[in-house]
Amino acid sequence: MSCVEKIKHGYRVDGLDLLRANCGCGGLTGPGGAGTGDCCFTFSQVKSEGDKVTYFGKHTTPNTTNNYEWGYRVKKDGHEVDVKVLDTRGPKNFKFGGIEPPPLSAFTAKGWKVVDQYERPVEGTGEPLPEWCASAESACERPLVEKETGKGDKK
Repeated sequence: MSCVEKIKHGYRVDGLDLLRANCGCGGLTGPGGAGTGDCCFTFSQVKSEGDKVTYFGKHTTPNTTNNYEWGYRVKKDGHEVDVKVLDTRGPKNFKFGGIEPPPLSAFTAKGWKVVDQYERPVEGTGEPLPEWCASAESACERPLVEKETGKGDKK
């Protein structure tokens, strides 16, 4: 019997659930950037490749401050679980759109070996800048799609 089982919205690893979820709004906001709230920027994702299950959670939004990342990696019987979370120590006046991962103690209680554990500050929301942004400090305006050419255009 494998200790990794596919379940609805994610994976069950040694009896512990790692699940994906979001607020169902795709990160989109209403006119003028208002409307749906910070929950739309938060989510959790989980994927499995071979004997490795990876969880990613994002609590950060353009409005959160004092952001940091934390996580852990554990191994047992040839299986590996990697957890990474972008989080904030600032006010969270919104619902987290994802589902929290199990605490590290839940894995160690089941005999998993801790390979790595970390907590460190991040710049901004901790996500890479879109390719059209020169820097985090500069204004970050997306180029107009109308000015971009399609792949089939003749030169």
